Amino acid sequence: MNENEFLNDSPEQVILIPNPRTIRIQGAHAERAYGLFDSETGTQVTGFKKGTDGQVEFDKLDPNRHYDVGTIEGRGDEKPYFAINWTYPMKDDTNNILKNSDNLPVEFPCTYLIKDKGNNSHNNFDIVDEKGATVGQVMNLSQTGDKPRFVQVWTFRMKDDTQK
Repeated sequence: MNENEFLNDSPEQVILIPNPRTIRIQGAHAERAYGLFDSETGTQVTGFKKGTDGQVEFDKLDPNRHYDVGTIEGRGDEKPYFAINWTYPMKDDTNNILKNSDNLPVEFPCTYLIKDKGNNSHNNFDIVDEKGATVGQVMNLSQTGDKPRFVQVWTFRMKDDTQK
């Protein structure tokens, strides 16, 4: 991806179903795999599931934990492990959004793309907003070389502009 572009050409829709706590990715791509991350710590909490049937679902989730959804391409038979580090002050508005949802499903409000810095390590990528500004980093901790490639993150975390 050109580092000056912000493209979200995928029709994926990531939805949080409050009760029972479930995350569903509708319009999942067959060439992509999806995994969950603990929003507070950035640690990966599930393996990646391929989007071969056009939908991926994570169910029986801890209702006391907030989750980010990450997607990768080029997984192959790898079992990768990533971590997210939000470097910009971010606020998590999950509780307020769910409180006002009348227990109805809610679409994840924020999508951040990954910017390849062009280095050969492929173990550390910038997470960027729609303007290309870096808000965090994602690190490939599984040491698998240049595969798989992290593509984007869906989250309830948003830039905390009150921190300016």
